[in-house]
Amino acid sequence: MSKDEWIAVAEELLVSLLPDEIDPADRQALFEALNPLSARAGTAFIEQGHTNDRLWFLVEGSAKIERASQGKVLPVADLSAPGIFGATTFFRPTPATVTIRASSDAQLLTLDHPAHERLRRQAPKAAEALALATVTVLAERFDLLDHRMTEFMSQHTDDQVKSNEWARFRARLFGDPNII
Repeated sequence: MSKDEWIAVAEELLVSLLPDEIDPADRQALFEALNPLSARAGTAFIEQGHTNDRLWFLVEGSAKIERASQGKVLPVADLSAPGIFGATTFFRPTPATVTIRASSDAQLLTLDHPAHERLRRQAPKAAEALALATVTVLAERFDLLDHRMTEFMSQHTDDQVKSNEWARFRARLFGDPNII
């Protein structure tokens, strides 16, 4: 992919994530805050147990999400471009609960904390649009998780204890204002 093609794909990714009403100058400010990165298959972007200092935009390629547990590496999900990841540990600096690595050669854009702070000061509407796009992605993933867990529990109705536990958790999550 040529540099011009790569820039066009990266801009298309940003346009797909950002609200339609974002000003072109704010979109440009966000694009300029991002750093391009090329990665070979197998490269770890985020490692379980380590902090993450950037937000990742997968422009081209694919990545896999894995979780190490009890001496085994378990697949969690596959990501394909275009996509965004790393939001949870970027905005809430806690160790990652998964490893995310390239499953193919990949082209990415990253936003580190200093660039994000500059963006918040210099182009607050662009930072707000990015935050809204991130919340939207997280909400979609939460809905997917809820759907998958509900489907899983419906297939295992013989385990009433786990079904009741999931139902209580969902009720608290969606109904208890003090859970967060």
